[in-house]
Amino acid sequence: MPKPPHRRPTASSAIIGFIDRPALDRLLVPWVPDAQDRAFVLRCLLDEGPAHHRGSNYVLLSLLGQLLPDPVEVAPGPSQAVPMRLPPHLAGGDDAVFPLRLPTAILERLAPRDSPAFQAMIDALIDGPPQHALANVAMVCLLSALLEARRPE
Repeated sequence: MPKPPHRRPTASSAIIGFIDRPALDRLLVPWVPDAQDRAFVLRCLLDEGPAHHRGSNYVLLSLLGQLLPDPVEVAPGPSQAVPMRLPPHLAGGDDAVFPLRLPTAILERLAPRDSPAFQAMIDALIDGPPQHALANVAMVCLLSALLEARRPE
């Protein structure tokens, strides 16, 4: 197999430079209406973890957002809280959750709600560091709105 051409890694400043935070903020309003909660979610998506993850989160969410109808209709339905994975010394009596919830009705397209596969899908989507879990959940929110918009009335 031929070796891929050598390339230098992209500078973090170049990746961070193309992120349009206000555009992503506007995109998330239907799912996180509170501005402070949204700022927290955006901080997790765009300020935490390696620069390539921050850039990827912006690119993928922005591209999905371009497919959304205007205005976005968020269908009410079942959802799953996204737990914050806190170290034991920071965890309180109540489990902390992020202000963005995972819509779960969309997952029934892939597995029955009461199946082990359904729960495993939820676990796969919400596990991991905040920049991963919240990016997954945000993408499922956008995909859910996209699929809902395609349904015949």
